[in-house]
Amino acid sequence: MNLFKLALKNIQFRWMNQLLTSLLFTLAMAILWVIHEVKVQSENKLLKNLAHTDLVIGAKGSPLQIILSSIYHIDAPTGNISYQEAKRWAKHPMVRQALPLAYGDYYLSYKILGTDTSILSWYEGQLAEGRLWTNEGEVVLGASCAAISGLKVGDTFSGQHGDAEAESGHGEYRVVGILAPSGSVLDQLVLCGLETVWHVHEYESGERKAESEGLDSLPAKNPQANRELTALMIRYKNPMAAIQLPRIINENSQLQAAAPSIEINRLSFMLNAGSDSLKWVGMVLLLLATFSMLIQIWMGLSVRKNEFALLRSFGFGSAKLLFLLALELGLLVLVSFFLAEVSARWFIAVFSSELGYGSAYAFDGLSFGSFDLQLFLIPCIVVAVAVLLNARKIYQISIADLLQHP
Repeated sequence: MNLFKLALKNIQFRWMNQLLTSLLFTLAMAILWVIHEVKVQSENKLLKNLAHTDLVIGAKGSPLQIILSSIYHIDAPTGNISYQEAKRWAKHPMVRQALPLAYGDYYLSYKILGTDTSILSWYEGQLAEGRLWTNEGEVVLGASCAAISGLKVGDTFSGQHGDAEAESGHGEYRVVGILAPSGSVLDQLVLCGLETVWHVHEYESGERKAESEGLDSLPAKNPQANRELTALMIRYKNPMAAIQLPRIINENSQLQAAAPSIEINRLSFMLNAGSDSLKWVGMVLLLLATFSMLIQIWMGLSVRKNEFALLRSFGFGSAKLLFLLALELGLLVLVSFFLAEVSARWFIAVFSSELGYGSAYAFDGLSFGSFDLQLFLIPCIVVAVAVLLNARKIYQISIADLLQHP
């Protein structure tokens, strides 16, 4: 007799009894997998996009907001800072390397970021085609931006002033290069020189002034105009700078120095508090599924005594009956595990797209790791415990007693 077919028939015959247990196992394992993957992948992406940045200088405001807007590009900046003052701090003896950032307009949902060409080495990015910008109006597209927009080297486009929902027609840009995919924030940025951002916004300021003062013509571009940056990213020259430089900047200027390590640790602590709560929900569901399985087996053995006695009369030994029971439970948890993996990965994919932060923060729903094996071992251990707890009842089944007292 084929034990596998017999186990399937038993599950099919008692499917209503198994449904609740299977759903509980599925839901519990899916929640645990999603929490684990979101936590692990978030930490990895935060660390990757940090790119060994030691300090960010921005306008006075929330340090966390400065970090999120300047390093991760997922928040609005706190304001602008003087380019001349930022340049002074970039030349500080404690600074090894500095990267200026100037937010420009948008193209579709992608930010146009004014900076210098050292941003590629900062994030370890590489060109896939074309070249870097050398003149005003020239831009290099991140891999995601190029893929979604369909723009090629040599194409032109207009920016959108204010945010991604604004109308286009603000500034003209020409694509001179496209970056290779890096899995960092570079993928979702449109990069250009600082002069490009300054020129577009100086023209806009002059246009507003001409309109308000009733002038017939716009003023020419003034190279000496007060120019601003959004932020300045810094790498320290020595460990002592981590202790002294933030305090010096905060006490001796109108700027705000934010340490990414401190702010990211604070953010991780808040995220971990929420994930731990959800993890407990998953553990409770897993515990309920375990109790449901144990109770069903314990009560089911009393109902299935005649069935087991008949199988014993067909030559099934107690060990074979135990194996049949283990096979039934194993198939049940295998189906639950498969459903949990599929549903969890589907949720991760939908969750990533709903976030709207681009490929740099998209979660990988196709990743397999040691946690998947650990997750599968949990219900397997439950099955083993359930079978062992009921082994005595199966070994005590007597064909003679059941024939006398059916």
